[in-house]
Amino acid sequence: MTDTTRNTADAPSLAFLAGLAVLVALFLFTSAWALRTIVLGDSANSRLATAYALVHHGHWWIDDRGEDHPNPFEAGTVDKVELDGRILSTKPPVLPLLMTAEYAAFHHGLGWTLMEDRDQTRWMIRFMVFTLSVLPMAAALVFFALALRMLGATEAVSLFLTAALAFGSQVMGFAPGINNHVPCVAVLCVMGYIVVGLVTRKLPPRPVYFYAYGLCGALVFTLDMPATIYAAAAGLALLAKFPRQASMFGGAGLALPLLAHFAAMLDSSGSILPIQTRESLYLYEAAYWRNPGGIDALNEPKLIYLFHMTFGRFGTFLLFPVLALGLAGFVKETLRPGNLRPWVLGAFACFVVVTAYYMLKTNNYGGAAYGFRWHMASVPALLLMAVPVMPPAAPRWVWGIAVALLAVSGFSAWQCYQAPWGTGGEWTVHHLFGPAVVTDAADAG
Repeated sequence: MTDTTRNTADAPSLAFLAGLAVLVALFLFTSAWALRTIVLGDSANSRLATAYALVHHGHWWIDDRGEDHPNPFEAGTVDKVELDGRILSTKPPVLPLLMTAEYAAFHHGLGWTLMEDRDQTRWMIRFMVFTLSVLPMAAALVFFALALRMLGATEAVSLFLTAALAFGSQVMGFAPGINNHVPCVAVLCVMGYIVVGLVTRKLPPRPVYFYAYGLCGALVFTLDMPATIYAAAAGLALLAKFPRQASMFGGAGLALPLLAHFAAMLDSSGSILPIQTRESLYLYEAAYWRNPGGIDALNEPKLIYLFHMTFGRFGTFLLFPVLALGLAGFVKETLRPGNLRPWVLGAFACFVVVTAYYMLKTNNYGGAAYGFRWHMASVPALLLMAVPVMPPAAPRWVWGIAVALLAVSGFSAWQCYQAPWGTGGEWTVHHLFGPAVVTDAADAG
C-alpha cells in the first residue's frame, strides 16, 4: 500500500496526486455551483463601473451619463471618491484593467453589453470570476500543497492543510465573486512555492523562477497592498541567498505590474499615491463616508477592535480555528526551535504587521462581509506555520484536534459560502457576542 506519511519531498505518490486532484475538483465544483447566482455588491460594482467606463466612454470616470451607454454600476457602490468634480472608483486599477480587457473582448467581439441582456451579463460576469478568481485559486491549491511538501510536511499533512485553505477559510465563500482577496491569495501561494523551492534548493536557481517571484510580488502589491509585507519578506530571503539573481531577474519581474499600476493611477487620478491615502477625496458633498451608517460607523477602542478581529465576533481564529494551528506552530518553534523556525517566525512577524496595520487604520472589520476579510491574504502563511505541530509521527490526538478544528472552520466557511457579503451572519454573532451594531440583527435576517 502506498505510504502517504513520507517526510521526503521526492516524487509524489499516486495517492497524494489523487487526493490533490479531488480537492481541486471539489473547489471548482463548489465555485461553479455558487456561480449559478450572480450577486453584485459595492466591491464588485465599483470595479465593474471602471471596466464599463473604460470600454464605453474611454476614461476612468464612472459617473458618465451618456445617452448611449450610461454607467449602470456607479449608483450601486459606495466605494468611490470625487476628484475635479467627477467620480472615480477607489479600487486599485490592475484588477479592473484585467476585467476591462475581458469585457472589451465580449463587447467588441460578440456585441454583448453589460446590464443590457440579463443572460449575457451573467455569462460575462461568470467568465470574469472564473478566470480571475476561481481558476487561479484552483491552481494555487496545487502550488500550496507542493510548497508544504518542500518544507517537509508529509503528504497527509499537506493535503489536510490544503483542504483547510480551500474549505476551512473565507476563500471558499469569496472565490465565486469579484474581489481582490482571492486573486491575492492565489498569487501568494504561487509566490510561496517559488520562494520555498529556491531557498530550500528544491528548485534550481534559474532566472525564470526569480522573474516569476518578482511578477507575483508585484501583483500582490497591486491586488492587496498591506499583504505586500509577505512579498517583501520573501524578497529579503531571496536577496540574502541569491543577491544577484534576485535583484536582476526578480527586479525585472516586478516591472510590468508596477508600471501598469502606477501608470493607471497617474492617468486616472493625477497621482501615483493610492486613493486610500487621500482621505479628503472621500468627503465630497454626496459621499456616503461623510455620514456612514451601520458597521461602518463603529468607533471601538483599538484593543476591543483587535480582540474581535482575532478571537471575537469577527475573529479569524474563532470562526476558522484550524488557523490557530499556526499559532501553536509559532509557540512550538519559539520554545523548541526546529528546521522551520525561520519560516514560522518570519510568517508570524508578517501577520503581526498586517494585523497591526488594520487595527490602527480601520474601524469596520471589513464592512458588510463575513468575518474579518482582510485576514484572507494571511491564511497561507498561518497554515504554513502549522506544519511543525503536525510532524510525521504526530499522535492520533493531534490529528483528532486538527480535524475538529477543521470541522468548525468548515462550518464557518459554509456560512461564508452562502452569504459572503452582509453583516451579522456569523455564528459567533448569533450565539456568543451579539451584533456589533443594532442594525446587524436586521441585516442578518
